Amino acid sequence: FRSFAKFNIQYIDFGPHPGMDRIPREAALAGCIVLTNREGAANFDEDVPLPSMFKIKNFDADEIFTILKDCCFNDAKYEEFKAMIEPYRNWIVNQHTQMRVCVDRFMERVTKDRMHLNSSEKASQPDVF
Repeated sequence: FRSFAKFNIQYIDFGPHPGMDRIPREAALAGCIVLTNREGAANFDEDVPLPSMFKIKNFDADEIFTILKDCCFNDAKYEEFKAMIEPYRNWIVNQHTQMRVCVDRFMERVTKDRMHLNSSEKASQPDVF
């Protein structure tokens, strides 16, 4: 998909978005301007943090056409759109690091809770000679 997306400047996904979809993220990483609707996960900035102008709430052909036309025929607008999507690209790239931090915190908490539990169990057991 990435090799295909590198030859395109736009990616449109008006599907149901049952979760953080891989293809819109790959399209963004390939340099595409991503347009979605606001269905499913795409409605939540925590899952798809695109600027609101790229999340079409009500299917409006004129609004969509204007964005597509600007991407194709207005270099200044295209560069503006690319800059607007850059935080989304950065968010995608940083997801790996964020996941590592979350897993590390989880493991630290589990280990700490387990150590606390073990020390509580030992303290409650009578000394046996």
